[in-house]
Amino acid sequence: MSSISKNKDSFIIDLSKKAKSSLVCQSLLTTVDPSKCNHVTNGLRLPLGIYNVSILRITQKLSKVCDRLEQYINISGDLAVLNEHSELRAEIIDYIELSLYAAAEHVDDVMAIANGFFDLKRKASKDDTCKKFQSDIKEHKKFISATANAIKHQQARIRLYSREFSHSGVQSCLHGYFIEGVNAGVVGPNVIFHQTQKVFSITTLAWEILFFVLKCSRTLHDFLQNIPQLPATMTDNGSENFSKAVISAVRLPLYTFDEDHPFLRATVILTSDDEAKKAIKSKIYGSLSNKWSDSETVTFGKANSEFEGDGVTRSFQLASPSRTTLQHWQ
Repeated sequence: MSSISKNKDSFIIDLSKKAKSSLVCQSLLTTVDPSKCNHVTNGLRLPLGIYNVSILRITQKLSKVCDRLEQYINISGDLAVLNEHSELRAEIIDYIELSLYAAAEHVDDVMAIANGFFDLKRKASKDDTCKKFQSDIKEHKKFISATANAIKHQQARIRLYSREFSHSGVQSCLHGYFIEGVNAGVVGPNVIFHQTQKVFSITTLAWEILFFVLKCSRTLHDFLQNIPQLPATMTDNGSENFSKAVISAVRLPLYTFDEDHPFLRATVILTSDDEAKKAIKSKIYGSLSNKWSDSETVTFGKANSEFEGDGVTRSFQLASPSRTTLQHWQ
């Protein structure tokens, strides 16, 4: 099961119960000798502990985004019905924000792991391997960190966008989000994030975060391979929580609004055992186990952009995507 990409990035995710971790740095982190690093001296957990706690936080929040969205999709494809479920919508928004915060803080966590192999931070900043590591992580984090910082420091709330559609006789709803901002007193999609891309898909965000974690893991793995004090013997306890988050994402429909899907930049190859195959199965149209048909006939219905009043603002700009694309698993 895979998505096709013309780019060179490729990730294998094994969802089997006894599989090795899909996060390639975890095995190397098991080899760290506490006496050969400075993490404990710096008041931190050992590297593997830092990493495991960070991954657990991200995957738990992301799984809850996907699980709540799955519940929401299964309620109805009619916006009039969905409008009665404001509490569930609020939970989706909360977990989107928490997932972005957790992903942004993952940057600090992996940086702390790398810096802890040097007795002084300034030594780390001068080391060529560490400088490359930091540069690569900064590249991976651009969208995640910018979004989290805007939410935290600019009151740029996450708002939901939903659009009814019918495809191959199936009536459903596609759900996205936009980052709210204020421009000349008008509340609407943030002009920095949504200059050309007016709405993002929630299911695409799940994959953006998963790919971010995979890229950071690969970058940390490459850095660790240049640490001379690491022994060759490794153990692997797998990554059950990461697998659960992937399964939660796979159960959802695959589509984008104005953004490009991360599958266009990288290939993901999923392998699984019988237990994982059962967990993946979803009745939701557009998910891996209930793929989109090849029909080009799509009918769109009502759309809904959500705002929250502040008691003062009277001008709002509605969010409306310029395109909708159904992404196909292959």
